[in-house]
This record gives sequence, C-alpha cells and structure tokens, in this order.
Amino acid sequence: MKNKLPSIDAKIRSDDKTIQGILYLVLGLSVFSVQDVIMKIFSDEIALQEVIFMRGLVTLAVICFLIIRQEDGQGFTTKRLFLCIVRGAAGFTCFTTFSMALATLPLADAMPLYYTSPLYVIVLAIPILGETVKLRSWFAILVGFVGILLVAQPNVSGIEPAMILALISALTYSIQSLLARKLGSTESALGMTFYSMMTFVALSGFMGLAFGNGWLDNFAHPSAQYLFRAWSVPTARQFGLIFTVGIVAAIGFLCISQAYRLGEASVIAPFEYSSLPFAVFWGWLFWNEVPGLMTILGSILIIGSGLYVLRRESQTEAAHCT
Repeated sequence: MKNKLPSIDAKIRSDDKTIQGILYLVLGLSVFSVQDVIMKIFSDEIALQEVIFMRGLVTLAVICFLIIRQEDGQGFTTKRLFLCIVRGAAGFTCFTTFSMALATLPLADAMPLYYTSPLYVIVLAIPILGETVKLRSWFAILVGFVGILLVAQPNVSGIEPAMILALISALTYSIQSLLARKLGSTESALGMTFYSMMTFVALSGFMGLAFGNGWLDNFAHPSAQYLFRAWSVPTARQFGLIFTVGIVAAIGFLCISQAYRLGEASVIAPFEYSSLPFAVFWGWLFWNEVPGLMTILGSILIIGSGLYVLRRESQTEAAHCT
C-alpha cells in the first residue's frame, strides 16, 4: 500500500498540471480572439502592415524583458537561425493572410477554415518530418475537405478569395507548428517568439517601404485594400488599440507556451478549438454575424476531422515512446 502512494501523488500532480495547461490554453485563445476583433476593426481604418509593424515592436519589448528576466538573455542566442527565420516568415504569412481574410469574412466563417491546420500538419509531416500517413488519416483529410466546401460554398464564379486567404493562413500555421517541433529541442519558447517577432517587424517594415505610400491601393476587394492601404499617423484611439494588440499577442504567446509546457500536448491540443465560440460571440456582438447552416455543418466536419487527426498523432507519439 505504501508503494502505491507515491504513484498516486504523481498522478494527481500530473492531472493538476494538465488542468492548468488546459486553462492556460483557453485563456490564451480567448486573449487572441480579442486580437482578431481589433484586427477586423482596423480592416477599413489603417494599413495592415503598419499594424503588424507596431504590434511587433510592442510584443518585442515585452519578450525582450522576459528573456532578460527569466533566461538571463540566453533566448537571444540561437543555434538554428535560418529555421527560426523561416518559422517567423511562416507566422508572418499566417497572421497577414488571416487578417486580410477578416476584412471580408465573418469571424465565424474564417475560424473554421483556419482550423484545417491539423490536416495540413498530417500532409506536411511527410516531407518535413519524414513521417508516414495511414489510410484512416487520409480519410479524415477527405472529410475535412468536404467541410471546407460546405463553409466556402463555391459557385460557378469560383470561391471567395478571402476564404483562400484563410486556408493559406491555416497552411502556414501548420508549417510554423512543424518547425516549432524541430526547433523545440534546442530553442526556448521565448527565444522562438523573439525571432518570430523580429521577422514580423523586418518583413512588415520592408513591405511598408515597398508600398506603404499607397501606390498599389487600386483594388476594390476589402482584403487587398487592407494590405495595400497607405500608412498613416494613427489616432490616439488607433494607437491605443495597436498597443493593446501588442500586449495581447505577448500574453497569448506566453499562455499557450505555458499550456504546452505544463500539459500533455495530446490532451490539451483539442481545446485549440475552444476559440470558435469566442469568434461566434464576438462576431454576433460587434457585427451581428450569425453563422448559417452550411457553415455550422462544415465547421463540425472540419473540427471532427481535426480532432481525429490530433488523436491519431497522440497515439503515434505514444507508440514511438514505448
């Protein structure tokens, strides 16, 4: 009986950490949902790359402070600079394309398309990680594709370009996630976030120099207007919102990093989908957006296939560890 007590205590501690991880993840996603709202508000007010540039500076300041305080500056050094920059570029593309999609789509339509990222992870794990994909996982991918069609509802004139942007965002998010797996053995979460934000600032600054004067702002589509609008001096309200987005990004990154540090990824990963109710709520509250029947059905298929893929991944990882 005495021999069993330590294992019971360890199990309780493990369960407590998993619960804490889930809470951190949901908190981080709820914080990021506020960022989505602000980015959608900005879509007809200010240039997207200007927001990303200033957001990056605010987030960088917070991350630098934490690296110095918690890691004695070690997060500033990296053994794999190229991969850190590639991951940052993938994150930059992810954030840019999703923000552009929000300029046109309701939040409840954009989020399900973004949730296709686990399906991309399965496909991209073949060339990036050298993994094999079983038939049942390919079936889950097919189900997810049907869900995409229900949400996108293509017609004879094609698919709404903003939905393609949301899918590109999911694709680049999956690339970012896979690169995080490769980098996780040598880089800290704060270090990876630092180099990601440095890449965000560099790329958005370059794009500002390239077309920040508005010379490409000749498109009628709201997503393109958001990208190519001329940079301007933010109002006090806009600057306050940009500062808020930067703080939100830092808090969100830290919460999610803490979530996966405390809890088992296979247990807490399904709670990534908890951001959908936040998206539906904010869309209804601010823009009176209510998802249609096809969006709901498509979301169920996308989330269901994504959860199956996450479950298969956790089983595969467990098998590799035994």
